[in-house]
Amino acid sequence: MSSCPSSSSSSSSSSPSWRETPMTSSLSLDLVRAVLARLPTISLLKFRSVCREWRDIIDDPHFVAMHTMSGVESPRILLLESESSCRAYPWSAVDDEFLLASLPYGDGASCHGLLCFEDCGTTYLLNPLTREFISLPSAEPRRPHRIGIGLDCLTSRYKILRVNCSPYEKGTAYRPISAEVLDPGSWSWRDIASIPPSHLLGGPIFAAGSIHWSVAGRDRIVRISSFDVAKEEFVPTPCPELLDAHLVDLWGALGLVDRSCKERVDVWVMEEGGLWVKEYSIPIMPPPLWMPRCWLISRQGREFLGCIGRKIAVECSRRLLRYDPATNKLEHAGASPGGFGGSITVSLLSPAKLWNADKAHHIRKK
Repeated sequence: MSSCPSSSSSSSSSSPSWRETPMTSSLSLDLVRAVLARLPTISLLKFRSVCREWRDIIDDPHFVAMHTMSGVESPRILLLESESSCRAYPWSAVDDEFLLASLPYGDGASCHGLLCFEDCGTTYLLNPLTREFISLPSAEPRRPHRIGIGLDCLTSRYKILRVNCSPYEKGTAYRPISAEVLDPGSWSWRDIASIPPSHLLGGPIFAAGSIHWSVAGRDRIVRISSFDVAKEEFVPTPCPELLDAHLVDLWGALGLVDRSCKERVDVWVMEEGGLWVKEYSIPIMPPPLWMPRCWLISRQGREFLGCIGRKIAVECSRRLLRYDPATNKLEHAGASPGGFGGSITVSLLSPAKLWNADKAHHIRKK
């Protein structure tokens, strides 16, 4: 691929899609697209700057979908550092498999490499890797709420969900009172009839066509309320009776991480048909001699960070670890900077193109 498309067309006022872009190299459009689809995501991010033709190919949502389905592993996972500056949104490499980025929100949602959050009354859709974001209309009236984002598997279109809650009353939790959906290309929220049965806890997880939340219960046992993005309705999802567990995305499947045992972290996965299986038991490394014992057994000291290729990333005792299910072993990946607010996959999806927005903004590093 020594011959590169010319960028002489960069003076054009509008950028055509990759289906219409004239190629000035001797390589056919289909061949260039097929070669690019086999490259890692981080390489594609760099190649966007080569010329206009390559940028148009890489930025197209159809190409992103093809790249996702090509089976090319992008082993890097994006770790969101909640204590970083919320203005610059920088990302930086820890090693060949880890990236760090600042977390711009307290309660938000993620799906396929996109972050959806609200700040000062405005809703944002952000790709932390490309630092491209768009601002979306905020729902009214402003009140306590939960936000989620997911993909409609029937139409292949992303939707944003907002669950509005009642004002806080002493001795009671926020109670869901209404729900709204924002469709791609739309600039107004649409009311839906379905609402969750009780207060939603923590951040949502999108998996298997639904947005999943843990819901409050009197007995402290984890329960799950799931929003089917295609049907636009909430349904309960049966799960194992666990006390100290949280929801995760396991290679597109819904998972539960149980941290109630001091010696290990158990990972449950929901298979087709709603059957739950305890898939992994991750042994916990003893902390260094200088590390307080409380960090090993505390909730803050043991975090499931996400999947990297066929391995699982875990933070334990302020260390980044990789767990290999094939060998049942942990390997050290470096010191943890702490303050994690979650994790997200690496993606080149363009928020502006997904939402048919006229203008996208880019956050620059300081």
